[in-house]
Amino acid sequence: MQRLPLLLLPLLALAGCDQQPSTQAIPEVSDANCTLEVIKQIEDRAARAEFAGQCSRRSGAIQPTEQPKNWLELNSSQG
Repeated sequence: MQRLPLLLLPLLALAGCDQQPSTQAIPEVSDANCTLEVIKQIEDRAARAEFAGQCSRRSGAIQPTEQPKNWLELNSSQG
């Protein structure tokens, strides 16, 4: 009866051991690197999500509209 805990203790200790997650270096955020092809090449899912998020928040990612439309004026003209 006392042998069972002695045998289970090493098994539980080994079961808790896990490989450390591999941290893949993400490329520098730039116009050349923020393309779909480069993002797809990043294998680590967390690193890919982080890099894609940084690309979407970089300055100049979304260009301002040159001639914005006023939706209230467009809707009021219809009726």
